[in-house]
Amino acid sequence: MYTRTINQTKDKLMTTLTANETYTATATDLYRDLIVRATLGQVEQASVWYHEAQEVAHEVARNLDTTLEVGASVVSAFSPRERWASNIEKAIAFSLGHTPKGLGNNLKMAQASLTAGFYALKGLKTNAFARAIAGDSDAVVIDVWMMRAANMETDSPTQGQYFALSLACRNVAKEFGLTPRTAQALIWIVVRGSAI
Repeated sequence: MYTRTINQTKDKLMTTLTANETYTATATDLYRDLIVRATLGQVEQASVWYHEAQEVAHEVARNLDTTLEVGASVVSAFSPRERWASNIEKAIAFSLGHTPKGLGNNLKMAQASLTAGFYALKGLKTNAFARAIAGDSDAVVIDVWMMRAANMETDSPTQGQYFALSLACRNVAKEFGLTPRTAQALIWIVVRGSAI
């Protein structure tokens, strides 16, 4: 009886929320469930993932004789539609003066990153990814895997959906005593099944 009353109350509450508030509430529940399911190995992987990505950005920055912001932005510029290993390979090649094959827009973003850093990355995901790699522990990256973790009907979020899911990630991060960046990495690893 008590469970039924809670569910009825929750259903009434959900009907008064905006679409983005509903996305946040639903994603918070789903993200929480994924974090609870995480293995100790996955928690360990998440705790070091962005630190290891930052080492790649440092290498790119050293090769280009520039700042960590630029190095992280170059790494992020090559992330759309790439697996992490390929992302690294292309960012390092670019930093050594080669022209990596792939999406032309990624190369344009990397070139623009040389002078504009974070500001060259106009997409919410690529900008947040560069900031997270550079050490911003509050940056939350919402990509295809985070959309799937939230059971969204699309892999490409609207701006409102992006912010709603970012808030959901921040909510669960706070609950579990994690940084938003680490919570996002953990959710990503659990839903994807791998850190790479």
